[in-house]
Amino acid sequence: MGNLIKMDWYRLRSSTFFLVSLIVSFVLNLAFSIGMPLLNRFFAPDAAPDAVSFSYILANPISFTILFVLMLMSLVSFSYADLANGYIKNIAGQLPNKGLTVISKFVVGAIHNCIFFVVFLASTIIGNFIVNKVVFDDQIIAAVGTFFIKFLLSLGLTAILLFVSTGLRSKTLASILGVLFGSGMLTLVYMGLNTLFQQSVDVNEYAPDSLFSQVNVSSGMLVFNAILVAVICIAVFLPLTVTVFNKRDIK
Repeated sequence: MGNLIKMDWYRLRSSTFFLVSLIVSFVLNLAFSIGMPLLNRFFAPDAAPDAVSFSYILANPISFTILFVLMLMSLVSFSYADLANGYIKNIAGQLPNKGLTVISKFVVGAIHNCIFFVVFLASTIIGNFIVNKVVFDDQIIAAVGTFFIKFLLSLGLTAILLFVSTGLRSKTLASILGVLFGSGMLTLVYMGLNTLFQQSVDVNEYAPDSLFSQVNVSSGMLVFNAILVAVICIAVFLPLTVTVFNKRDIK
């Protein structure tokens, strides 16, 4: 298992798409963090300088949704690459349980997300320290909690995308889902479902992509739901992907 993880980690760090996505994420997130306050000051030159709490930065490392989409696209690219180029044949054929390759992908996928989250956070912190007055408040611990819950939700989304890309072997469908999850476009679908359920259930409170933008430990908002949904997504889709992958022939 350790060797599988090492090989997948090598595949990831050798991926041009992954490296380019990281650089673009850092540059765009930094530019947005700097540009938006400067733009506000341009249109309101007499306004007081912006003050941003450090806890807010920690809890909201991604400045705009396109970067979340980029992270998920990089994840899909990595998870499908070995199937696309036939590399999986050389590995899975030597294993007593080829489903172990799925577990390895999920572990390296978690590392992939962790790297992106660190890049997002670093660029947001740098940008805010350049143009804003950063205030260290008493909500930092809660903000760290929010940060890690969002990371956990990203792992839930990883399990779903891994099922589609590796289990169902559909990069196209996984990519579409990645865009929908990352952009928040599924909110429109959730609104329709809420209407169907006559507002008795708010689907947004149980959808991992919607929870990603809503959860807030400092206010206690949707914390339990977020943790539960993330754990359920991983517990359901990861074993399901292993089962489906084991039953299908390697091509």
